[in-house]
This record gives sequence, structure tokens and C-alpha cells, in this order.
Amino acid sequence: MMSKTKKRILVPTSGYLPAKERGDAIIEVAKRLDAEIYVVHIRDPKYLTATSKESEGWAALRLFEEKGREQGVKVTAFYTSGDLVESLKRFAQEHDADLILVGASAGRLIAEWVTFELLCDCRTPILVVPQDLSDLI
Repeated sequence: MMSKTKKRILVPTSGYLPAKERGDAIIEVAKRLDAEIYVVHIRDPKYLTATSKESEGWAALRLFEEKGREQGVKVTAFYTSGDLVESLKRFAQEHDADLILVGASAGRLIAEWVTFELLCDCRTPILVVPQDLSDLI
């Protein structure tokens, strides 16, 4: 089996605002690790039905692509639908991710639940990025 040259970081994004708040720090982590980013927006039909959320997902993916280009980090974007946790675990395995980077979202029940479920039942290492990133960038 050939070894891959770059590390792969899987970054799930829930929308434009979280991507804007954490994008620079996530790109910086990828630069420090000499890694490429696979950013994915997963529309879970159980929780999101509005088309405005769909366009917000696409906007988040474009934002990561732009930030990656600006900083010289390869970013590949994906938009899919399905169960959030199962889709993330499957995506990480199928794309041979070395790390999953998720954002902590205080007070957002769905985000906290997804993070908890991933931490309990995922074979890929997970790094939780704090909500306040002012000390990290």
C-alpha cells in the first residue's frame, strides 16, 4: 500500500457563520500540519429543511475554498445529505482522514450532540476547536 504524502483533515461545517468564525484557525492548523482539508457540509433531513440553510452550507464551503487558496492550503469541498454522525464517520473512512476537526458550539444542542456522538464512536482522531479562538490565531 502506498503511503500518502499529505495529511488529510476532515472539517464538517454547519454553515457560513461558524466557517467565518473558525476558518482562519482551521486553515492555520492545516498549514502547521502540512495537511490538506476536506470540508464537508452534511444536510441532515431530520434537522434542516429550509433552502436558506442549503445555500448557507454552500457559502461555507466556498469560504473555506477561498481561505485555503489565500493561505496556500488545498481545500476540497463536498456537499451531501444524510445522518450527520454516520455520514461523518463514513466520509472520514472513505477519504482516509487523519483527523476530524470539529467546532465546539456552546448552547447548540445539535452541535454538542454530534460532537459527543463522534467522540464516543469514531475511529478517526478528533480535535475540538473552542468557540473563542482569540488566543489561537
